[in-house]
Amino acid sequence: MSNSTKKSPQKCLSSSISSRNSAIFKDDLQNKDAIFSERIDSWMLESMTDIVKNLNQAPLLVHIYTEDGDDGVNSDRKLRFKTEKAILEKWPVVKGEWESGESKSPDGLIFIEELEQQGNNEKMNQEFEEGVTRAWGVVVQGKGVKCGPACYLLKTSRVSGGIGLGCFCTHFCLVRVNNFRDSALEQFKNSWLLQ
Repeated sequence: MSNSTKKSPQKCLSSSISSRNSAIFKDDLQNKDAIFSERIDSWMLESMTDIVKNLNQAPLLVHIYTEDGDDGVNSDRKLRFKTEKAILEKWPVVKGEWESGESKSPDGLIFIEELEQQGNNEKMNQEFEEGVTRAWGVVVQGKGVKCGPACYLLKTSRVSGGIGLGCFCTHFCLVRVNNFRDSALEQFKNSWLLQ
């Protein structure tokens, strides 16, 4: 089988986020503020720990700001994340502040919301039954991108440190959405299996 016809598996965050879906948008090459898919992938890598820590407040909205390093060179850009509970009623006010220049608009936004379980899918119900493992939808949009947002699936598993200890650990896996036909569970399974 030639390399061009081989199907490469989608990678999880634990190994790396695949950038094979990345594209350079010719129209945005002139725009220095344009955000490319590779940068969106790096935002996901850098923000995921903070997102997982705050999932108890979901749905979440993460504002992403890039700041130049001490020497003002773009290659030394530092990221700053502002994570908050997403409240639909606040959106027109926040958007108005950005448009009027009252507050700086972010370079990107990440929206995270828990996915509803499908009642007719027994395997998914069985896996998510205990309330320990959950699936989340993640949508990322960067400033200046003329195509649609990037979509990801986040799976979290909360494991207890022991009965009565009150300690827990949350494991997570992040995969880029391949399509909207397959269920979240199928896409998670396919991300781990070679096809």
